[in-house]
Amino acid sequence: MPVIILEQDPPSAFGLSDVLFRLGFKELNPMQEKAVEAGVLEPGNFVLSAPTASGKTLIALLRMVENLKARRGKCVYIVPLRALAAEKFDEFSTLLPQFGASVAVSTGDLDSASENLAAFDVIVVTSEKMDSLLRHKPAWIKSVSLVVADEVHLINDEGRGATLEVVLTKLAREGAAILALSGTIPNAKEMAAWLGAKFSSSEWRPTKLDKGVAVGGKLFFESDPSSSSPVDEKRPVIDLARMAMQENGNKGQAIVFVSTRRSAEAVAEELTRVTRGFLTPEELSECKLLSQKALHALTPPTTQCESLAGCLENGIAFHHAGLVDRDRKLIEDGFKKKRCVRIIVATTTLAMGIDFPASWVILRDVKRFGGSYSAFISNLEVAQMCGRAGRPRYDKRGVGVLVCGRQDAGEVWNRYFASPLENVYSKLSSEPALRMHSLSLISTNYANSFESLYSFFGDTLFAKQFGATAELEGKIERVTMELMGFDFVREKAGKLFATSLGRRVSELYLDPLSAHSFVQHIRKQAFKGGGAPAGVKAREGMPPEFSLFLEFSGAIESRPLPRVGRAEENALWEELYAKLDDLSVEKWEMDSEALEKFKNAKIANAWINEESEEKILQDFDLPPGVVHSRMRILEWLCYSMSELAYLLNASGVRLSANKLRRRIKYGVKEELLDLVRLRNIGRVRARRLFNSGIKNSGELKAAPKEKLSKLLGEKLAEKISSGGMEEKFAPRKESVGNQPT
Repeated sequence: MPVIILEQDPPSAFGLSDVLFRLGFKELNPMQEKAVEAGVLEPGNFVLSAPTASGKTLIALLRMVENLKARRGKCVYIVPLRALAAEKFDEFSTLLPQFGASVAVSTGDLDSASENLAAFDVIVVTSEKMDSLLRHKPAWIKSVSLVVADEVHLINDEGRGATLEVVLTKLAREGAAILALSGTIPNAKEMAAWLGAKFSSSEWRPTKLDKGVAVGGKLFFESDPSSSSPVDEKRPVIDLARMAMQENGNKGQAIVFVSTRRSAEAVAEELTRVTRGFLTPEELSECKLLSQKALHALTPPTTQCESLAGCLENGIAFHHAGLVDRDRKLIEDGFKKKRCVRIIVATTTLAMGIDFPASWVILRDVKRFGGSYSAFISNLEVAQMCGRAGRPRYDKRGVGVLVCGRQDAGEVWNRYFASPLENVYSKLSSEPALRMHSLSLISTNYANSFESLYSFFGDTLFAKQFGATAELEGKIERVTMELMGFDFVREKAGKLFATSLGRRVSELYLDPLSAHSFVQHIRKQAFKGGGAPAGVKAREGMPPEFSLFLEFSGAIESRPLPRVGRAEENALWEELYAKLDDLSVEKWEMDSEALEKFKNAKIANAWINEESEEKILQDFDLPPGVVHSRMRILEWLCYSMSELAYLLNASGVRLSANKLRRRIKYGVKEELLDLVRLRNIGRVRARRLFNSGIKNSGELKAAPKEKLSKLLGEKLAEKISSGGMEEKFAPRKESVGNQPT
């Protein structure tokens, strides 16, 4: 355990060996020594490229402590995913308070300046949250002196890469030092040149990595491709998992990567036959406790809760974006700390959010479905996943195995074993990214003319790699003119400025195209003189909010939309055409995604009309975890609609949107809204109370204790009868912090 610094120890007293000791280390490893010699702990920008699990986080901790010693200002630690932010917060809030530092994590509300973060020294954020903070420009931003960008190679990511690039460009221009941590990439020097940074690269790993491929009933390793081991051709993952468990005297652990959430759960359940036989009685007991906690993570337990509980009881878990935070923490603690969870089956898209090693890493799926076809995932992604193989304290080697069919064997070997890693390239040139970030730059006065826009984008990685070309300037001019057409931006005397509407769109973190559609919808609706969505007629069977759900389903933020299977196409077309007259949709507006939008709206409608999650998953053939993630997006879009309606003086629209947002949040009909605002009263309990005649909070407080005991249980009934019921916390979840000890 780290030693707690006595109050009289001044920060300047910390030497490197002392800091290492307090962080729980005796010495630096070769990669870390090389980075320190190259100047990573000195002021200024630095790019560190090294394999996964080689110790880059320790370098970040040392640099942050150095920053605290010099009292230069705040440290911001940027990560790609919320799950990784929570993990880093847990780690840093344990280690850094001994150096007098307070730690916070902020990943939620994108429409907030998060002024409360001014009280903290180290702040962990996602790149999207950091981008949002820069748009709101809280006063404390000026005190940020060090930015650590973890997994910076994800600038290459089509989805979030442009945001990370713009955030780092802004912060570097503001004078903050950038410490960019990257996996092993070929063009890390180019990234260092972009940031004007010192540079260190290393291939050192704490354990040897054996990479292999399982194909045609045989397991071949790169180190000796002429020999092989037998593997069940029909069920190779079961055999490979068993081999992983046998590592380190039957104490091995494995991470299995698959392409979808459904596969993650199905494979985890299938592998329970492997794990249980390797667990000791003590581990089985620990797994039982984890299982019970997972079962009651939500009230009432969902199908996913029950499935996860059954897996955890056998020492295995699935891990994907649909998990609630409580379950994610249980799984990670069981795998990392207790080590009674022996296998995690995760989706490949969440690989960056799993920041812990295993004895073996097994990639069952080296392809990922990309809309209309499957494609091989990148060599860089495979390297990052396989890099998690090998636990430094427990394993002499790490094993990474790719599974493929005979028909793909040659391609897999050439792509992942015989070819170099791909370079990392900027993804900033897409017009949607330029449109969103140009509005942000203008609305926050980072740029107030076309020339200053060109200047800003000239400082990006894109310009470094491809040059500040006339083509890029042409795109910037086009998207800015589009923003003017939306009346989000205006030009006067050669100066660009955002309108109040444009500033609010930027603060809400909406794509300007989505926001423009919302504004048109609000104006059309307000012109009709009501709060019900535009185009809706008073016809039986068509709820007025359905058109609003269709509007939200057309927003870029709702992508990807739920897949429509062939078996459901005809029925959905028939239903959609039958309801066209009731919706604000004309036949000529129907596009290639009409069915997907319609299905998304039906899912939302089922949720606010109190269908159970299990029934929604079954009726709409959805993978686990999708309902809650989709409802979070819809709640945010509904909030954004209400905020834009406020600016446009459309009070009826605003009231309707706010009411619908609460229904989405709690998954209830309007009649239950007064009950669900109370703590410990969710959609199921509220419906039970309403059906028994208790229809609002006043009637609940006046109800006989005996009746409440039958409906809610004695403990909650006692709390209500004694006047202990409170309203749920109203503001949206934003940040959590720890003060120094």
